[in-house]
Amino acid sequence: MRINVRVRIRGIPLWAWAAAAALYFGAAAAAVEFAWNRAIDALAEVGAHRLDLYAASLKSELGRFEMMPAIVARQDSVRALLGAGPRASPEIVHEVDTYLEAVNRDAGSLAVDVIDLQGEVIAASNWNQSLSFVGTNVSYRPYFKDALAHGTGRFFGIGTNTGMPGLYFASAVRDAGKPIGAAAVKLSVDALEAAWRAPGEAAMVIDSNGVIVISTVPAWKFTALKPITADRQREIQASRQYAGRTVDVLAYRRGDDWSGTAWLGRFPDWRNKGRSTQFLVMSRPAPQAGDSVMVLLDVAGARHQQQLALAFVTGAFLIAGLYALYAVQRRRAIAEKLKAQDALRLANDRLEMTVAQRTAALTAANERMQQEIVERKRTEQRLRDTQQEVVHAGKLAVLGQMAAGLTHELNQPLVAIRTLCDNARTFFERNQPAQAVANLERVAKLVDSMAVLTGELKAFARKPDVERVAVSLNEAVAHARLIYEARIRDEGVQLDVTIPAGSAVWAESSQLQQVIVNLLGNALDAVRDGHRRVIRIAAADPDERDRVLFTIADSGPGIAPEVLAHLFEPFVTTKPRGHGLGLGLAITSRIVEGFGARISATNLVDGDMRSGAQFTIEFAAATSQRVVHGR
Repeated sequence: MRINVRVRIRGIPLWAWAAAAALYFGAAAAAVEFAWNRAIDALAEVGAHRLDLYAASLKSELGRFEMMPAIVARQDSVRALLGAGPRASPEIVHEVDTYLEAVNRDAGSLAVDVIDLQGEVIAASNWNQSLSFVGTNVSYRPYFKDALAHGTGRFFGIGTNTGMPGLYFASAVRDAGKPIGAAAVKLSVDALEAAWRAPGEAAMVIDSNGVIVISTVPAWKFTALKPITADRQREIQASRQYAGRTVDVLAYRRGDDWSGTAWLGRFPDWRNKGRSTQFLVMSRPAPQAGDSVMVLLDVAGARHQQQLALAFVTGAFLIAGLYALYAVQRRRAIAEKLKAQDALRLANDRLEMTVAQRTAALTAANERMQQEIVERKRTEQRLRDTQQEVVHAGKLAVLGQMAAGLTHELNQPLVAIRTLCDNARTFFERNQPAQAVANLERVAKLVDSMAVLTGELKAFARKPDVERVAVSLNEAVAHARLIYEARIRDEGVQLDVTIPAGSAVWAESSQLQQVIVNLLGNALDAVRDGHRRVIRIAAADPDERDRVLFTIADSGPGIAPEVLAHLFEPFVTTKPRGHGLGLGLAITSRIVEGFGARISATNLVDGDMRSGAQFTIEFAAATSQRVVHGR
């Protein structure tokens, strides 16, 4: 024996509580995810804007100084000093020193130097200061080597004399096309770092070694974002790029990628020592080759958006839950009140029924007997009347179907005969008897098909099924096109036919021709008053279910929604009164169903047709069977 246990909490089934909980968690998860994605997308837009500003400011700041070494190298006194070498007079040395001092003061750089071929600074803008660069050998610096080898050099490093980081630009000084020394400019990036500082974010520039050389977080400067190999460490030490410091890797953890240029990661929080914070990291190449600009944006705002979304969903579910509990309690109170009223009413009814049953038993039995006799007579009369109405309705239905079918079957051949006769007369007038005879032969075939039709009408009662064979779609469409050839030409209709060669379906040849003629005629009526008159007939290759989709679409006004739902019912039409009985599509639907196919109609809402109606017939493919050509 099975025991059915129903658990309820406050009148609500347990399954309802479980469904509500599942719905809450699903809605909360979706809302939190949506809020996170939307907030991070907005943060990514802010980051992209920040990167644009930082890259532009970096390019502007560096562009002020990039051409300075080349300008200094063109100075005649500088070339004269380098050309004279150790034999240079104190006057030319003083002249170059004062020139470099003026250039450095006007440009706002840290230092401007002139270096001979051995890498020794022989003139400097700080020649008269205690930490003068004059006499310093910089032959190991990459910017000096690149200037002599390639004409220009660029290098970010820490000064060996001052210990101050800066960016070096160098240019070769040439005489008769040969380098005789180099001019170098050192500039500070403190102004950039100060301009880039913003609450809740960090900005930095990473050089080709992966080392942070410019940063709004001072503790991160000269740390690497990726491990540096031992060979590269030795090269860095040899160039004294970072003043002999060992470059350590910044302790951070990379998370998931958000987009092609953004990812999530946890970095040490410079605002709270000992803590790490999640940031949205975005980067792009810097204006200088090999460097990149990176910005870190705090995602605390996105977390706050998640919390707000969760709070909103929770509040909405709490309100809905309270309302549901109130509705359940109110329903229970009403149900108990109605139950008490029903119990009282039932007791009164039972008392009255007992008295009535004992006092009127015989009267009721007699009345029931009389009523049964009268009801039987009424039933017999209604049965006879109903039989007569059914017979009458059947006669009317058969007459209507035969009349409609005969009209549609004979109308199309008659139209074709009229067209062919007009063409034949034209051919005779043009003295083209061969074409005229061919048209008359087609007329004879159409007359034969009409004779076959009348013969089939005689055998209508004993021919319930349609004999289906493989029929060529191209032949059937060509027959319909021939019938309407004159109308298509006269009305300027663009008819596009796209049917794969060899396409065949299971159908009856003449009836398939009738179906396509009916649909093509309706399409011509639809585009007749249109500005753009296009009809497209197409068929697809058989699908995996071995079915062929055949479509006829027009650029007409389409079918009204209230008509579309009943389009294939008898006497439903979109044509004006007096231009159709609404039987064509009903007959077409019966013929298609007799093929074992299915027809449907839709309105076009997009695509190059932009408007109009489309009829689709799903046939059974017969590509591997013998094809019967259209009559």
